[in-house]
Amino acid sequence: MISTKKVITTSFAVAALVLLTMAAVSAADGPAVMITDYKVEPEVLMPGDTGTITVTIQNMDTQSSETETTTTGKDSSSATTKTSTRSISAEIESIRLSGSDKNIKWSREGVQRSEYYNVGALGPGESITISLPIEAATHTSDGTYFSEVYIEVDNGDNVRFPIPVKVESSSVEILEKDVPSEISLSESKEIALVVANNRPNSVSGVNVHVKAKSEELEFTPEQIFVGNLAPYEKRAVNFSLSPLSIGIKDIQFVVEYKNGINSHRNTVKSVVFVRSNADIRLILVDAPKSVLKGEVAKIDFDVANGMPKDVKAVSAVPMSNGEESVRILPSEYFIGDMEVGDVFSASFDVDTSELNAGENRIAFKLAFRDIDTDKIYETVGYEVHIEVKEPQKDALPAMSMPFVALPVILLSVVAVVWVRVKHRRKMVE
Repeated sequence: MISTKKVITTSFAVAALVLLTMAAVSAADGPAVMITDYKVEPEVLMPGDTGTITVTIQNMDTQSSETETTTTGKDSSSATTKTSTRSISAEIESIRLSGSDKNIKWSREGVQRSEYYNVGALGPGESITISLPIEAATHTSDGTYFSEVYIEVDNGDNVRFPIPVKVESSSVEILEKDVPSEISLSESKEIALVVANNRPNSVSGVNVHVKAKSEELEFTPEQIFVGNLAPYEKRAVNFSLSPLSIGIKDIQFVVEYKNGINSHRNTVKSVVFVRSNADIRLILVDAPKSVLKGEVAKIDFDVANGMPKDVKAVSAVPMSNGEESVRILPSEYFIGDMEVGDVFSASFDVDTSELNAGENRIAFKLAFRDIDTDKIYETVGYEVHIEVKEPQKDALPAMSMPFVALPVILLSVVAVVWVRVKHRRKMVE
């Protein structure tokens, strides 16, 4: 009679053999390949941007295992059965982007291919990371697009995995916070700007610089490096503006940045009017309208500081006006430091010996230093008009007038004496 316990043990052994056979058949069907992780860089593309989809591909089969089954009989004898299961490596034939969506496509960059061939084999539990170059078409509208990664497995099931790729056209903008509409030629002013990242992802390499169409405006510093900006982050930047000539000046505010590896820039145009009248100025007090050639013309000025701050090292200086031989003394009238509202006098003597007859224009300017920046400024020339006259050659000198009148006086005296003498003679007769 066969033992019941032995029958049950034998049944379990048969069942175990069946399960192992089924596992072997399953292994023969091929390894299980999966995408376990992915990343899109940059996180959000702009239309026309290039980027990457990085995927982690793993062979999900486990390592080789060994199963031991022990059967004990009535006579205490035992039988041991060992069964080994070996996993199969995944042979990856190719990896590519599939689908008919033209908004997100493989970025070729001059290479005539759109997939990776013969990637290799993945052992049980092994993984590999692959980066796929992508490009958003320039006409792509804002939105989320699903780019499908297709993995062709030579000895197993192929894999299709849709990956969301976001596209948004918002940019990094530069905004005017405090930009003066006008400025005096003799002053410097601060320009306050704001750099705003309007994108839902971070940007890097943010750089701001200000420039004019001509070299008639000076900015300090020439550029400011901001660096990274987080999503929707704002950053303030400041420049110092110093005009070098008068008139309407065009300014460009430029911000450059990177979205991933893609370079972008935004430009904002502005205008500033540089006034011709300086806030520190020469005021003519007295000057002769005309002088004879050779005489000294005395010119008196007031120097007034109408600026909202003190200035230093103020000097009044005559300009050459092309008349290098004209002697003007002093050659520089040094005033020194001037507080707000100060008024000082400055006088010059012009030797007219070398001036031509007629109207002459003699210009003077002011030079001074900014008390904060120590930068030197000069005002535009202030012209004084003086008419120089030639002395009349046929005119008698003033000192000869007594000699001209002397004969007349003598004749008058002789006439008076003759009349008196004649009158006396008549009386005697």
